Amino acid sequence: MKAVDYIVVGQGIAGTLLAFDLIDANKSVVIVDVNLKASASRVAAGLINPVGMKRCIPSHNSYLYFPKAIERYRQLEQKLGANFLEIKPILRLFSNKSIKNEWQIKFSNTNMHRYISKFFDENTFSALKDANGSAEVYPASHIDLKTFLDKSREYFKTKCLILEERFDFSKFDPNEISYKSIQSNNIIFCEGYRIKDNPYFNNLPLSLSKGEIMTIRIPTLENFDKIVSKGVYILPLGNHLFTVGATYNHSDLTDKITHEGQTFLRDKICDILSVDFEIISSVAGVRPTVKDRKTLIGLHPNYNKIGVFNGLGTRGALQGPSLSAEFSAVLVGNQKNFQNIDNQRFMSFFGVRK
Repeated sequence: MKAVDYIVVGQGIAGTLLAFDLIDANKSVVIVDVNLKASASRVAAGLINPVGMKRCIPSHNSYLYFPKAIERYRQLEQKLGANFLEIKPILRLFSNKSIKNEWQIKFSNTNMHRYISKFFDENTFSALKDANGSAEVYPASHIDLKTFLDKSREYFKTKCLILEERFDFSKFDPNEISYKSIQSNNIIFCEGYRIKDNPYFNNLPLSLSKGEIMTIRIPTLENFDKIVSKGVYILPLGNHLFTVGATYNHSDLTDKITHEGQTFLRDKICDILSVDFEIISSVAGVRPTVKDRKTLIGLHPNYNKIGVFNGLGTRGALQGPSLSAEFSAVLVGNQKNFQNIDNQRFMSFFGVRK
């Protein structure tokens, strides 16, 4: 038997961040992951956006999450010898004058002035349909999740820390916390939408939603460094390439692209761009989400060595580093209780009341 401190199941953004935090705490780790190319983390945009664009309000705890995210990803860039984090402003195009007025009022009367760097008049950007003007959110950023996850996987492989297979529950002993030939002190499930097949956590209130994204080429648009937001995001990748997303489909939970999803994205692009574009490719992934948009994180009340870290949703790149750091601190004993994670909420899903 190989003995380790932690087994981490899943190498999406949650599992990857948690594994690094545990390693930094001098704990031994084995990661079990089947390497799904269309997992939610691998097809996500990786936006690190401190603002809720629809209502023009700061995202939950963004004043804590944003600086921690930037700091942690910079640390991991150095560790992995790779560049995957870019600081980019987000340009919010207004659909009408009423929305523009709402943003301007909140800029003047609330703390939104910390997040909105400037307003633009109508028809400022020739390649965009900005007849009602726009606002720039800065600082904001973007992490290339595919590069981050691929480089992390390479690192884990070189350290012999990863078992490339789908987790087989028939080979797992919950009392001994053993999996095949691995004996562990704890196991944490970070398996994304596959939690629906997890006998220990399949009662958690996760809903699944397929997201489709598209890569397009805009031949006439170059040196444009802003992420555009209006119903969807258009994210510059360089060399005239942009990522566009995303859709939300709660009925079709395959990883196949759909006519409806592609039509939706094309229509949104046409509503934003005033120049021609070419579709290069599309991809889909299934994301786990929670109705109250709060992450599911904690230890099972009946198996206190079995934990879960899931449901990061569309703000995983922003919230992940802070939540992982706190969960890791509790797991290794550096922090007695959760401070920014609602553990009572988590326990209530199992019928446990304080």
